[in-house]
Amino acid sequence: MTRTSLPSATGDERPAAPDAAATSSTESAPGNPSREELPQHLALVCSLFARMAARRSEVGVGTVSWRVVATIERFGKLRLSEIAERERVSRPTATTVIKRLEEEGLVRREPDPTDSRSVLVSTTDKGSAQLAIWREQLAVGVGSLLEHLPEEDLATLSRASEILAGVLEVHDR
Repeated sequence: MTRTSLPSATGDERPAAPDAAATSSTESAPGNPSREELPQHLALVCSLFARMAARRSEVGVGTVSWRVVATIERFGKLRLSEIAERERVSRPTATTVIKRLEEEGLVRREPDPTDSRSVLVSTTDKGSAQLAIWREQLAVGVGSLLEHLPEEDLATLSRASEILAGVLEVHDR
């Protein structure tokens, strides 16, 4: 197996993955999941990365709160049930989060003109401004981890994030 060293996010040298030709098709190298292992590997790594990003960005609120504001900002007015479904939380949890965000002036509720039993939730100007601040904090917190990566790795991560976003766009409805 041929390995080279690459700078890690901390600037230290780390071994690169072995060459693909040096790894058998049934055996995956550490850090290189097989096709069968890829789904659980992606789920775990994405979850760990999201948690680490939230810790490093110090946005001052839980990840559910800023994700909810981001979801509403992205999709526009949503019913509570839609927010709960998109964020994979229970409806009572979504209601609690929306109530807190409304008290902070970040979202507003209004009657749903198509269903008098429902309300639509939208972001306020303050919510949009706060989301921009949270995104900047996230960029700073995570950006410092990525700045030491080679351009090739950054391009790979960029492409991977585009692919994942496309998968989510098609299948996470």
